[in-house]
Amino acid sequence: MPASTFTASIALAAALLAGGAFAQSADQLKADFARAVYATNAQQVHNDRPQPLLRAVVVLRIKLDADDRWQAEVFRDNPEQPEMTRAALDSVQRLPAPANLSPRARDMLRIDGLVEAWLFQSDGKFALKTLAKPQRGA
Repeated sequence: MPASTFTASIALAAALLAGGAFAQSADQLKADFARAVYATNAQQVHNDRPQPLLRAVVVLRIKLDADDRWQAEVFRDNPEQPEMTRAALDSVQRLPAPANLSPRARDMLRIDGLVEAWLFQSDGKFALKTLAKPQRGA
């Protein structure tokens, strides 16, 4: 995707997050969440095919609490690089509370949440598995 298209889709995701246009299906909800993370953390995101040997992979379970604040639980991290885990957690904490969620979407996020993987390159920038391009070969 050209940089201008990527930037436009980040802007669209920010508008979706602000407007609360989260989808109804679990897969679409996960994709909307990933776009919101990209929009809120644009300086830390890369839009390239992930390198063959990633610096770190961090997997989080994300839920909404009773006050619509994002909560993240670490499922998998890289103990030798705790700064990557912190970067993933911080990217979730920077998200504003979602607006105008449907009751179904809110229930999905509160009860089951979603699981997402942060794929970190050597430079510390990440892509989320849901939106990442295919990984480059070795």
